[in-house]
Amino acid sequence: MGLSHSSSYHSSHVRSVTESGPVIIEPYSTVYPRLDVLDMYNDEKYRPQFDLLVQSYQAIFDRPYEDMRSFYQIAGIHGLPYSAYDGVKGDHEYHNDTDWAQGRWGGYCHHGDVLFPPWHRPYMMLIESQLISEAKKIASQYPDNEKEKYVDAANQLRHPYWDWADLKAMNGVPEFFTSLEIELNTPKGKKNVTNPLKRYHLPVSLSYPLPDGQNPNDAPNYTLPSMDFNPYTPAGYPTVRHPNSKYEDQDNIMNQNFSVYVPTVFRPGFYQMFHIENFLHFSNHAVRGSNDTEMEDTNPGHPNPLVFVGYAHFASIETTHDGFHLVSGGLAGHLSYPDITGFDPLFFFHHCNVDRMFALWQGVFPNSWIPESVGINGTYTDVLYSKVNENTALTPFRKSTTDFWTSKDVRDVEKLGYTYPDLAKFKGQDPKNLQAYLLELYKPDPHYGRRFYVKLTIEAGKLVGPYSIRVFIDLPSANAETPVTSPHFAGFVAMWRNNAHTKVNSTTYVTGTVDITDCMVKLGIRMQKHDYVQDVNATTGEVKPTSIFDVNHDINIVPVLLDGKSVGPKDAGVTTIEAFSFEHDKVNQNFLVESTGEFYGTKKF
Repeated sequence: MGLSHSSSYHSSHVRSVTESGPVIIEPYSTVYPRLDVLDMYNDEKYRPQFDLLVQSYQAIFDRPYEDMRSFYQIAGIHGLPYSAYDGVKGDHEYHNDTDWAQGRWGGYCHHGDVLFPPWHRPYMMLIESQLISEAKKIASQYPDNEKEKYVDAANQLRHPYWDWADLKAMNGVPEFFTSLEIELNTPKGKKNVTNPLKRYHLPVSLSYPLPDGQNPNDAPNYTLPSMDFNPYTPAGYPTVRHPNSKYEDQDNIMNQNFSVYVPTVFRPGFYQMFHIENFLHFSNHAVRGSNDTEMEDTNPGHPNPLVFVGYAHFASIETTHDGFHLVSGGLAGHLSYPDITGFDPLFFFHHCNVDRMFALWQGVFPNSWIPESVGINGTYTDVLYSKVNENTALTPFRKSTTDFWTSKDVRDVEKLGYTYPDLAKFKGQDPKNLQAYLLELYKPDPHYGRRFYVKLTIEAGKLVGPYSIRVFIDLPSANAETPVTSPHFAGFVAMWRNNAHTKVNSTTYVTGTVDITDCMVKLGIRMQKHDYVQDVNATTGEVKPTSIFDVNHDINIVPVLLDGKSVGPKDAGVTTIEAFSFEHDKVNQNFLVESTGEFYGTKKF
């Protein structure tokens, strides 16, 4: 959520324009679905596509890193090396020495503004198109008795998604993302090959060396670096997830994380998201200060909090997306850092799922679209606080030699040549049918009639990220060492990108919502609807503390850095926490009714 900047983020490699001409992304002529990667792997019908996908990843890994169509160059679009991709500089090219000091983001990606969902759409199409190109070459090499099957698979291939909010994700990351080798049916028969889905070896150094002991070449005595810096990856070293002192992945820790955070963070996040009809609220995690407001100050459905900044009451797609990065990467893991996250192959399976969620949300709310807004963080081609809308160029993605893709261009995924199985299933039906399906699919736990939430408002830039803000219920002693397996743990808000801007009188805030319902049930905290005569203060409209819980004492906030160290809520930028609840519809029991909202109070920091 906000950008973390350091002088060590500056580019160590300047790119040049590809010799084979500008990189142009063209839509596919035929529509095929982007499959669940588990189906692609487990279903014999789709397994040829999986065989081709993995071999194609290796093929783009093996392209010369100077090639704009190589994995290295495509991965570097998101953040580092903070240099022009394919010669795309825009009217306001990023300059390391001046723009960095102002807090401007040096990658091309949009985060914290309404272009977050659509910008990543042509990004996925770019890597997908390169994989398909390689898949067609590989398919033609199979023996005659298999060639037709693999040629058909290559023609139908689209990049698969991993649904990390599905209940199956509680078992951890699928093994084909973590094993060093993988068995494939190749043109030369079945064989074990190096698994490119696990990691990518950097052809050139990424970021800059840190003090002695904090670099991968210090293994087996590698000390995980300070949170103030991007981890350094020397040339020849791989991307990692939750590394140890030997610079090795700790898959057991990563999988333990998923067992905890799938039910407490990911599923509640998507469940909440499919209640949001306003694109501004759905699309990103950022809000602006009261004198320069991006998101409207509306809070329908329950008494207004004393101080309101942000969404109505639910989580955006970006908020939940941010949580995945922290959970999967860990301290010094590439996925945890915006500048280097794109170099882990898992990034693209994650973002394919984010695009799927975007497409499904569009199916539920087909008439909601991008309003004119502000790009608060800037990008490699856009200065801080640029105006953005559906016609803003999604640089560096070209649709021709002279034009770039825009959000308006990528609104309809079928016109781009792909869809998703659950989207296709409900095509032509009432959008409410799709919404009901999705709310059932991602309902976080058994329903108790009324759901309870805590919303956090956080000032960006107060603390260098990434970090998370954990929410515990009825545990005043909670600290950074309190296990997240505790029945008192309710969830967290991720602060993935966190930067301070130098513009005066323009504070940026992040809001996140944690569903505390299941935690309250486990602790035996009262769940009944309130008696307004006995429970509600007639003057303030707030529920009396003794009725359910005291917001000031029973909701415990613990900001935790990736290295496990704790900081105070105020130091982490937390300005307020608010508690409220909503009741389920009597007919559609997965749908929360805004008009039933009740507000329980605010705590300020």
